[in-house]
Amino acid sequence: MKNIRAQNLEGFLCDWVTSDKPLLAICIGYQVLFESSEESPEEPGLGIFKGKVRRFPSQPGLKVPHMGWNSLQLADSADPAWKDFPEYPYVYFVHSFFPEPEDVDLVAARCDYGVNFAAAIRRGNLTATQFHPEKSQSLGLKLIENFLVQQKTVI
Repeated sequence: MKNIRAQNLEGFLCDWVTSDKPLLAICIGYQVLFESSEESPEEPGLGIFKGKVRRFPSQPGLKVPHMGWNSLQLADSADPAWKDFPEYPYVYFVHSFFPEPEDVDLVAARCDYGVNFAAAIRRGNLTATQFHPEKSQSLGLKLIENFLVQQKTVI
């Protein structure tokens, strides 16, 4: 967020998202959309969505960061973002923090890693994921393709 503000991008990013222009936000790009983070409590997020980014709690047998493959529970398998996805797709994660959106209607996919967290959100032309599509092999490429195809119908 310090770098975003230092480059005077905060207003631009907020305007972009609130005007429903296409955005695919990945990992920390997803996290900055929220009001605050336990990672840097002194540095507010963009505040586009209400909610806080939390650190995974310490639990026996679970390493933090959450690193590796895990399955998603899709909120709506008919959502165009998930076109041609299996029922429980496996995607690749690398993170120690995860957003907790106040608006549960934003949540497009959830994942379990000691806690059940919002692994992706969707609103209009915004798709934001905690997992890394670029590391998730064919399913990650499919998500990116679905995002681009959806934008062609919008633009």
